Amino acid sequence: MRMPILGYFLIVGALLFGGLVLISSQLQSRPLPVSQKLGVPAPFKAAPDANGSPAMGLSRAVED
Repeated sequence: MRMPILGYFLIVGALLFGGLVLISSQLQSRPLPVSQKLGVPAPFKAAPDANGSPAMGLSRAVED
């Protein structure tokens, strides 16, 4: 027996869509809180590596 997959998705999709429309009409919309901070905060200072230089990758590139 063949399963009516297309019919199932049409019926379930219509029910879900109708439910979402009904719920969204009853909800109050409010803006999301947004932070304007970008990047690392000002007091940040990188920890030095074993040689005492703050940038480990750069110190090895300079030595080679």
